[in-house]
Amino acid sequence: MKHYTSTPRALITIILLLSVLGSSQTITSAQDATPGSGPESELSSPLPVIDLPTMNLQSYTFELESAWQGDAASVPEEAPIFEVEPVNYDQEDVADVAETLDVDGEITEQGAGTYTVEGEGSIYTTPGLLQFVSAVEAPDEALPDDEAAIAYARDWLRISGLMPADMGDGSIVARIEEPARLIVEFLPANPAPLLSSTPGITVTVGPAGSILESRVSWATITEADTYRLRGVSDAFTLVEGRQSYLDVTLPIEQFPQGSSIAGVVTYDGVSIAYTSSGTIGEAQYLQPVYIFTGTLTPEGSDETFPISAYVPAIVTELQPVG
Repeated sequence: MKHYTSTPRALITIILLLSVLGSSQTITSAQDATPGSGPESELSSPLPVIDLPTMNLQSYTFELESAWQGDAASVPEEAPIFEVEPVNYDQEDVADVAETLDVDGEITEQGAGTYTVEGEGSIYTTPGLLQFVSAVEAPDEALPDDEAAIAYARDWLRISGLMPADMGDGSIVARIEEPARLIVEFLPANPAPLLSSTPGITVTVGPAGSILESRVSWATITEADTYRLRGVSDAFTLVEGRQSYLDVTLPIEQFPQGSSIAGVVTYDGVSIAYTSSGTIGEAQYLQPVYIFTGTLTPEGSDETFPISAYVPAIVTELQPVG
């Protein structure tokens, strides 16, 4: 997916997109699926390829034999896609945010919709992104518990005027020991669950509930066309053919970095999630993804480990059905 500079958001991205969805395999789409019938799409071009990571921290490669023993009855035959329009900020917006957050400094326009404010704290905006760094020194006290940290973050977003109406429940996505920090993430309420970190908001909470930093990368999300999904059996052929994307965590002492992981996987569950697609400056969407879940038994081991495989739920050559 993406690489970020050394802000707390970078840590979140690494955790969510590399540590969690680790695999060296790539996804390809079937080219011979039958287009669905239905009204002609208003979309003028095929959907872009979905965003999934292309590397893992352990640099594993996988040579796995996979079997499906689940029930796909609960998986829908069709699902909507969502158009994504990033939220941008003009100079007036930046001035309002700076006043609310007491960042008393001159607004500097850097062109192409990019602004900075430096004073007691700082604000940086560019199309689709607003980042705030507080000048407040974190007190020498204990961190709040997870529930309280989420509440502090939500309340700060509300007071600062940065909380969108369609924001979902928050979660702790990172805990930093030194200096003591909790990273709270908020994703859209719909569609859910969302695998990608954008659209999203992160808030860095310090001791005693102090707000130290926030990164707002939000968007207007609009339900667009409904697409017929590729069948579960068709999707699983990509898993069998080692063309899916894997999420598995293995003990590094048993499976050193760079290992080739062989073994057997039994998948017994499947569900739908969403992830982003498209590049900045072009049409962007949230598209459905199949998540197959099961257990991995590595070759030569009696232990089993939870594993998930990710497969695009839409063959991009299909036309919308509604």
